[in-house]
Amino acid sequence: MNSISLLCIETLLCFVTLIFLYKHYKVLGLYAYTITALILSCLMSLKTITIYDFDINLGMIPFITIFTSFNILIQKKGPDDTKNLLLTLITTLIVSYSIFYLISFMKPSNINLFTSASYDNIFNSSLRMYFSNIVTVLYSLLLNTKLYYYLKKMKNNILISNLFSTIIIQFLASVLFGLISYIFIKEYLDIIKIIMIRYLISLIVGLIGTIPIYITKYIKEK
Repeated sequence: MNSISLLCIETLLCFVTLIFLYKHYKVLGLYAYTITALILSCLMSLKTITIYDFDINLGMIPFITIFTSFNILIQKKGPDDTKNLLLTLITTLIVSYSIFYLISFMKPSNINLFTSASYDNIFNSSLRMYFSNIVTVLYSLLLNTKLYYYLKKMKNNILISNLFSTIIIQFLASVLFGLISYIFIKEYLDIIKIIMIRYLISLIVGLIGTIPIYITKYIKEK
């Protein structure tokens, strides 16, 4: 099975999980999914694959579905409720990374020494990539909340709100991630290629995210 097929399966799994959690747990389900997706996105972004000569950081799929989760919350509750979720994400990121980073300084035993060394290397040498993912998602979510809610007030149409917010916000997110992660490390042409492929995948997944937003629209709050 090739990488594209695996990305498609990952997308389907993420959106099905999002819908399932919202259906059964409502807003708490959105919180649970968003926190989990963010942690996975940060960890997975440390690995890069190549598709058609384009380098792609994994973690993109859970990263993009976070925006779908926020848009569902805006549709159901309004923009004010996203502030609590965003604060929860910031707290989760600080606590989780602090623990991961502290663990990397602990002296390993002789058992699984190679695995322990690999673990330490991840968090000592990939801080910039991890930081890039955090900054990108938090800043982009702030902009997305404002834009999506503005479009919702103007047209009150899920397709239009999600379409235009995805086109604009994912472009900014792709540029921001590419620059923070690779400026002064890669050639400018390579950075542009990374931004382009990331933006293309973000558009596709983000637009597919319109489906879960429509589905959750008809799930009533208890």
